[in-house]
Amino acid sequence: METMFHSHRIAGMTVQPTSTPPRFGAFFSLVVIAASVVAPTGLAVGQGFGGTASSGSQYPPQNYYTGLKIYRDGDMKNAVNAFESALRSSRTDVNGKWIDAIPMHAMLAECYWHLGHLPLCRTHLDAGMQITVRNRGWLGAIDWSSLNQGNAIKAGATNLWPEANAVRLAPIPDGLMLQSGEVMTEQRLQQGGRIESQNLRRVDAIEIMRSIALMMYRRRVVMGELSAQEPLASELMESTKYPAGLNSPGGRSLIGAMRGVGQIAVGEDSTVVDRVGKYATLGGSVHPLTPLMFLAGMTVGVAGDANGKLEPNVAAGLVATSQRAVNSAAALEQYEFIGEALQLAVGAAGPQQYGTVEQTSLLAGRTLIRESRLASLHCYLVAADAAISAGRVDAATEAMTLAIEIASRRDVDFPRLEAYGAYVAARIAASRGESLGGPDGKLSNAMGSLNEFINNRRDRNRPVISMPSHYQLSLVQALMGRSIGNQSTKSLLAYFTSPVSMPTWRRDPVDAIALIGLDSTPLHRGRLELAVAENNDIDVLKSTDRIHAARLASALPLRGRLMDVRSLVTDPADSFWPAAKELVVQPPPMLADLRQKVQVSLREGLEDTAPRDAALANLQESVVTQIALQRLRIPAVCPPPIATEDAGALPPGTGLLTFVVDGPRLVATLTRDGTTTGWISPAGRRIPMMISKLLAEIGANRSRGKRLPDDESWRDTAAALKEMLFPSKSAWNESGLEKLVIVPDGPLWYLPFELLPASDGPDVTAEDNAAEGLEDAAEDDPAAPAQLWADVMKISYAPTPGLALRDVGAASDGNRVAVMAGTFFAPRQKELNDQMIDEMLAAAEDPLQWTLGSAPPTDRVGLGVAHLVVASPLTPNVVAPMATTTIPVSTSTPRSDASGPWDRLSGWVRLPASGPRTVALPGYRTAAGAAKLGDGSEVFFPLAALRCSGVKEITLSRWVTGGQSAATVIGELINEAPHTSLASATRRGVSLLRQAELSVAGEPLLGKADEESKNINGNQPLFWATYMTSDSLRLPAPKSEE
Repeated sequence: METMFHSHRIAGMTVQPTSTPPRFGAFFSLVVIAASVVAPTGLAVGQGFGGTASSGSQYPPQNYYTGLKIYRDGDMKNAVNAFESALRSSRTDVNGKWIDAIPMHAMLAECYWHLGHLPLCRTHLDAGMQITVRNRGWLGAIDWSSLNQGNAIKAGATNLWPEANAVRLAPIPDGLMLQSGEVMTEQRLQQGGRIESQNLRRVDAIEIMRSIALMMYRRRVVMGELSAQEPLASELMESTKYPAGLNSPGGRSLIGAMRGVGQIAVGEDSTVVDRVGKYATLGGSVHPLTPLMFLAGMTVGVAGDANGKLEPNVAAGLVATSQRAVNSAAALEQYEFIGEALQLAVGAAGPQQYGTVEQTSLLAGRTLIRESRLASLHCYLVAADAAISAGRVDAATEAMTLAIEIASRRDVDFPRLEAYGAYVAARIAASRGESLGGPDGKLSNAMGSLNEFINNRRDRNRPVISMPSHYQLSLVQALMGRSIGNQSTKSLLAYFTSPVSMPTWRRDPVDAIALIGLDSTPLHRGRLELAVAENNDIDVLKSTDRIHAARLASALPLRGRLMDVRSLVTDPADSFWPAAKELVVQPPPMLADLRQKVQVSLREGLEDTAPRDAALANLQESVVTQIALQRLRIPAVCPPPIATEDAGALPPGTGLLTFVVDGPRLVATLTRDGTTTGWISPAGRRIPMMISKLLAEIGANRSRGKRLPDDESWRDTAAALKEMLFPSKSAWNESGLEKLVIVPDGPLWYLPFELLPASDGPDVTAEDNAAEGLEDAAEDDPAAPAQLWADVMKISYAPTPGLALRDVGAASDGNRVAVMAGTFFAPRQKELNDQMIDEMLAAAEDPLQWTLGSAPPTDRVGLGVAHLVVASPLTPNVVAPMATTTIPVSTSTPRSDASGPWDRLSGWVRLPASGPRTVALPGYRTAAGAAKLGDGSEVFFPLAALRCSGVKEITLSRWVTGGQSAATVIGELINEAPHTSLASATRRGVSLLRQAELSVAGEPLLGKADEESKNINGNQPLFWATYMTSDSLRLPAPKSEE
């Protein structure tokens, strides 16, 4: 299949929320209505004034109806010109435009909706609605007597399919008389004000009413829940009440239909459902508002129950309602609503209904090609959508080919439909074996087109918002500025920062993709502001967790949705929160099949060390992509979120310390002993300079001259840093802490917290095998240096608070160690370097020794490798952190094959599932060793990606040392990790290093200027403070969703 809509450039931008789920009573009512709609004829009855020009009618002007025909034919730009021409020729008085301008504004809004220009769409919606409000009372001036139910029912069309041909249209005249003005008397003239002579005009009142209903419907689509929060919609409902003394049943029914659709814009979803039952037809025949009534009812119905669930019988009823909407719209020549109704139907459909939706869409697409290319294209796209949802790839491809033929014509312009087509094309490409994050192909082309419309839509080279959810977000952000503590603001923030809801997926999958792609960090920061303002410390911790998780998601396809799918098919069911566990226990068919295959793979080849099959992994990844693109609510499970109950679940003597940089300040929390305490450090801008100073004083970021310090002034700097991080108002108390898990942010990733001075107070327990000699010396010698955090507690790091508490993914259960070692220990003496490597490996049990050329792809290494140690300098990719590799990149030894580059973090998070249980990168080089600090990305992303891939423990260095000092630590990692934890092995290695004697000749980090230093030993922070470990407390899954 060719690149989606290759002859068109698609642009766009942003995301949409969905309305509040209706009460179950209203929801059940729609089911009853939908069921009653399934008449033996198969589709609905209809009436016929969907935009046919009445002879001699000038209100709206004649060129409005010409514009309707152009619009339905798909030429949006010329349709805009026609409607603007009609708007200019509409009636104008001293008060501005009259009611005959309402249809033009409604249709201009529709044109800009399809063109992906939501600001202009909203402008015309507001303009038309303001005219309606300003001319309140016009419904009472209509002569409704000509709506005589006794007239003959009009026959429907004869050129459609049988069900549409069978539709009967209510006998509604082409125009109704409207009385305006008043009798001019001398007394009236003396009163002044607006003066108009009494006269009668024939107006297309029903078309004006249909346009009002259409504006209210589209307003809800564009603005979501926010539509009800602005007064204009309510004012319109107030201005279109039933006229006093109206005794025309037909008039009351049509006004009731218009107001019934309008209820959707003011958030009265249950009322919409009730009005559909009462006013969808007129005397058993359809009328011009019938299709819109069905659309409004379906829009409410697809929301499901209060939890977003849609029972199978309700889905069947909604599909049946769509059939009636399609037939009535076709009979009324309102073709533009046919595809919209079918798209809602395929969103609501289940496996039993996909075939019905597909066949209806194909039939309508073929039949309407001459009547409306807009409708025909939309129908073919829905047919492809339904076919791929049913797993019929070839049928989907065939329907897509027909759609592309229409979209590629010169005189049609369908940006929004093309974006929908790109979504369907992406699903087809995934079903043929492609995957997001894999090699470029048709899938990447389709997603590129989709992203272009969502995020890069432009008008005269200026960016415009194209997606409802992005438009709503802009309104929410403005609302936040006015009322940061408003409850509705909180609920909207919660909506935008939660996984995309099923109602959004059912209504518009493109908008769901846009909402997924939204950078939620500013919104999480908004929630952080709310939590800080309310002194809600547990919410501060939760917001901190989601800010860090969003940072990882920002570098992943579909912002981590694929990684959540991988976790759902890999992790044990008991490791999930209740909602995710329910999805795993009762999964959709494709998710169930993939989970079963992945779980089998975790039990096969447990002793193999050879790389696993790349082709099989790519095939599984294509299934992950298919699931991620389905209309499915995927809970956020990776990284795992923080639960309210977690504060009380931490073991005694254990603390969780978190930081998040918030502009010039630093927001911190400490969780211990069942409580969470938060505070703010106002010295956020000074802290990076102090960290750089500390690193310089210990020699870590010196590139020239002497590196070893002449004194211990660094201790004063560390003490000053501690005061900045823990101001007096923080009520910081480290007494009794035995283990501290730290979640840094920004430049804090470069700070060795191990160097902070321990506070005076009750004795605390240190690591049993760590620095015992140093502690004894400190106790025996009062003049000994003060103890550091490294001396009194176990310290580890985590990329997110959730990963500090829990593991994700699967890892090898074996014990075999694999070591990839380069000229790391003696760069200029190969024989000595090899000898040092042999000595480190001698005590290990059957280790694997790799070189840069012999190492297999580490991102899919066999399950027989449980511990991976890379003893070689490793430079991260600071521009694209997920392209960072776990094996050094060498131009002389390319590490890639037909499946793509090896060893990248982006490959680690992909399938196949499982891999090494521990990873040590003691030659990792970060900005801590450079003159200028970064934002911590090169530390955060490796820890986050490897942990999310299933690695349980990680050790890496902040700056590279090499030499005998590195050999001391790495030797312990190789020999001890299989028998204990990697964190314990690292602490033991550091403990031995701090007691070791070193030499300038044996340390590549040192130079000639350091030869003057005396008593060089491993207790210098330059050698041991570089190492950091990451692991979790391995808490069980929370029992509550809070």
